[in-house]
Amino acid sequence: MESRCRFTKCMLIAKDGSSLDFDTDLLGGNPIVDYFESVMSPSVSMTITIIDVDQLISRKGITGGESLDLTVKINGFADFKITSKKHKLILNSVRDVSTETNKQIATLEFVSEESLVNETKRVNKKFTGNVTQIVKQLLTNDRSSDKKGIQTKKKFKSDNAVNKYSFVGNLKRPFDTIQWLCPKTQSSNQNFGFLFYETLDGYNFRSIEKLLKEKATIYNRTDRVTEEVNRILQNSLNESNDVGMNLRMGMYSNKTIYIDLENETYQEETFKIDELKPPLKKPPTLPEKLHEKETRLMFRILDQGALQKGSTKKDVEKRNELAVYQNKSYIRNNLLFSQSLNISIPINPDLRAGQMIEIRLPLKKGSSAGGNGQENINPTSDFGKETENDISGKYLISELRHLIGGRSAETQLELIRDVFTA
Repeated sequence: MESRCRFTKCMLIAKDGSSLDFDTDLLGGNPIVDYFESVMSPSVSMTITIIDVDQLISRKGITGGESLDLTVKINGFADFKITSKKHKLILNSVRDVSTETNKQIATLEFVSEESLVNETKRVNKKFTGNVTQIVKQLLTNDRSSDKKGIQTKKKFKSDNAVNKYSFVGNLKRPFDTIQWLCPKTQSSNQNFGFLFYETLDGYNFRSIEKLLKEKATIYNRTDRVTEEVNRILQNSLNESNDVGMNLRMGMYSNKTIYIDLENETYQEETFKIDELKPPLKKPPTLPEKLHEKETRLMFRILDQGALQKGSTKKDVEKRNELAVYQNKSYIRNNLLFSQSLNISIPINPDLRAGQMIEIRLPLKKGSSAGGNGQENINPTSDFGKETENDISGKYLISELRHLIGGRSAETQLELIRDVFTA
């Protein structure tokens, strides 16, 4: 890691306004910061490991609930900054405390304030309408007559859902309700599947298909990269395409039985991977056409009872049709994780989970495409389609981690892509 960062602020702020400043005299050195966000998580998180030479953590009774102000100067980038007003990261726990003579080593764990608020809220009202607007209401609703939502002031970035949905909260937590809505949300006539997650910029309710179409930032693994910030330091391929597990999870073909409690009937719906629109560019090739056999059976209860009073037969049929589409959404989500790649790069505070990134990995001279990313690297190769490793290409950032310690820092990324439709 390069010497490219410097701490200028690291401070805990209590509710009464008092503060604890982790300067170099307190720490005996800079803290170690581990910041994390994921497209599968509704909350960002961060840990700070400190060396408390005066044992102020114990003496001042730091136990949780304090907010954080953090600023790290990064060469060539904007500051990596966490503010108590904008980002609202709250101390959730103090763990891994150890004492050596006159100093104390502790790890402080921070989460978004909204994730703690989420634990205190239950959704018990009925919702009807556009799914995106319902999600927005659950996040930002601050009307005095209805404070069932999170009431966040953070930015909310979303893709518009084309379908409407009606349901009763059933005392679920707001975040659980939103994640429950994700596979029921339609972004176009052909595409289902949304992701709900938080980044340093705020909350996101995004269509998978639209995320995959966004512009990608290019990173190379070569010594000839002129800009250090665009260089891949390390990479490793995760062979995540487990055929046996895919069959068990019903990724290639599944059947869902929808139970209608009101009419005491049921309906069966089967969905196969080759029914996806647009069609697969790289269909699975399994012996005995195993991908055509229904390998997972699921049961779901139709919730027509949540429809508005006076709903027509057509409304009920539309609700049933929407429930069937969940099979497609389930397969689409699993395809997204069919290949993953881990890379380390010089720290880049501008990157976010959910962004697209294009990586270019050269082949070793005399090697053919394939294998893992590290074994086939030739750092001095010129780039061209004929010399690129076959794992090069566009990926979605599924997980992002900023690691800052001492005067060095790096960003670790988990990248995912759909090898069947890419």
